[in-house]
Amino acid sequence: MPGPVRRLLVGHALASVAMSLPWPLLLVLVWQRAQGTAHADLLVGLTGAARMLPYVALSWATGALADRFRRDRLLRVTLVVRAGLLLLVAAAVTQGWLLAAVLAASMAVAAGTPAYPALAAALPRAAGADRRRATDLLVTIEVASFVVGPALGGLLLALPVPGLLPALGAALTLLALGVVRGLALPRPVASAPGRDPAVGPVQALRGSAPAARAVAVAGLLNAVGAALLLALLPVAHQLWSEGERGYGLATGALGFGALAAPLLWRVGRTPASRARWGLLLLAAGLGVVPLTSAVGWAVLPLLLAGAATVHVEGALTETIQVAVPDRSRAGVLGLTDSVMVGAALAGSLLAPWLGTSLGPRVLLAGLTAAAVSGAAAVGRVGPGVGGGVGVGVGVGVGGGGGGVGGARIPQQRRPEAAPPRRSAQRAGTDSAG
Repeated sequence: MPGPVRRLLVGHALASVAMSLPWPLLLVLVWQRAQGTAHADLLVGLTGAARMLPYVALSWATGALADRFRRDRLLRVTLVVRAGLLLLVAAAVTQGWLLAAVLAASMAVAAGTPAYPALAAALPRAAGADRRRATDLLVTIEVASFVVGPALGGLLLALPVPGLLPALGAALTLLALGVVRGLALPRPVASAPGRDPAVGPVQALRGSAPAARAVAVAGLLNAVGAALLLALLPVAHQLWSEGERGYGLATGALGFGALAAPLLWRVGRTPASRARWGLLLLAAGLGVVPLTSAVGWAVLPLLLAGAATVHVEGALTETIQVAVPDRSRAGVLGLTDSVMVGAALAGSLLAPWLGTSLGPRVLLAGLTAAAVSGAAAVGRVGPGVGGGVGVGVGVGVGGGGGGVGGARIPQQRRPEAAPPRRSAQRAGTDSAG
């Protein structure tokens, strides 16, 4: 993998963890201040939602910015803005202005929404033949940061000055800015005369059945994952009789299973088969959990479920990279973010009600069936989504590098066709969604 791409991934990892650091502190502070009030639960819930709502409300629009402006410059701008907002969080926490702190932290999340779509859209040309590995690493980082960031933030709650925690987030963000300094991503491919003009993400999905199916399956996957997190609570109490301890171990295994996703990289040779096998492995893990009598027996199935989830997201991201032209790819990836987080919120709202109405075993059986149905949907892919669609197109038609000195990331004209095995596979029905 090219060294500059590694630097981009390291920088994204640092910034993603930094953005999640303050949220455990904010939740604790709001909970402490709200105790004894009539709306304590609502205030804590709104604080938690403030972290996720920017993805639903903005990713579909901010992702498209990376189709219209230089992706390397956009990435650096988001890092500067995030660092500044995290410093505002630190100042607000120090002064006891909790509402301002939560708003600033939510704005930092909003400022970061273009970063992942920009990187994922640029990787096919930036990473060349290493596109799949780089994409899998990016997805692993993105998913794991939602676990590692809050976990690290929770461990640092004992800091003597609360404002130090968001200040540390700002410092990590500035470190990420230093890591990516001087890197130049390939410019978004402009529409050449005679080609279709750049279109918005919804229009792009209408023109690509595999990409539209990938977005739908990604939404299903995240709804299942969010519902599973809440379904494990009655499982821990009713099936394992281990209460909060069992729930903590179970959610930890599920979350940190994301870090084991690289072990599954060789499962499936094409985007379609990788997504399909990943969903089946997820279903296998979910199917075992209600049969266990103690959390210890459920740890390995939950680790498998966490790793399989990331494996599927990587395959679905690769499907979008292949099926959507470069000039619209970041917008579609941003829309995918909105769909995934929106589906996760829906799953979080429905799971408690379903768990109470149906019981934890039936709920887990339903989640298993949903994963299997996703695998079946991935298999229904029509022909004609070849490797060159939207990835190699336009290199040389405004597809040059970032243009400002420093390290220029190498490009390849047809990166996804680099290994003959892959291009042959994509000639048929493998680019799944």
